[in-house]
Amino acid sequence: MDDHLTAQEMEIWRSALKIADLLRYRVSLDVREVSDVSQAEHSVLMHIKEAGASIGQQRLADTMYWSKSRLSRQLTRMQAKGLIQRQLLDDKSMLVMLTTQGRDALEATDAVHTRSVRRNLFEVATEEELTILLRLADRLVREG
Repeated sequence: MDDHLTAQEMEIWRSALKIADLLRYRVSLDVREVSDVSQAEHSVLMHIKEAGASIGQQRLADTMYWSKSRLSRQLTRMQAKGLIQRQLLDDKSMLVMLTTQGRDALEATDAVHTRSVRRNLFEVATEEELTILLRLADRLVREG
């Protein structure tokens, strides 16, 4: 195999990145109209909420596909803002929990976030494209 992507492979790769970047950017712009929560903060808060309001820090990093150091720095900033709390469980485990302020921040953005995701993804993509996207994401996770 060649050490370089073909022109078509590069176009496909760049398109995949563009989709993710555009969706994050557009949704983040909409959310910022109602909250000062950044895209990264919102993503962390959503992952914690989806886990039942608390999750182990390593599990959170794994779920978000973030390095431990990136997540640790992000959580430190969020803890300073009062959005999350961390609790040491033992010598190696840290539990990350939503605070009331973090939960309120999510609730304040829920409606805008939902409308933005629908407008920027579900109203643009066809049913077939969404099905293919789901299958591809599932395969990438399984084979990862």
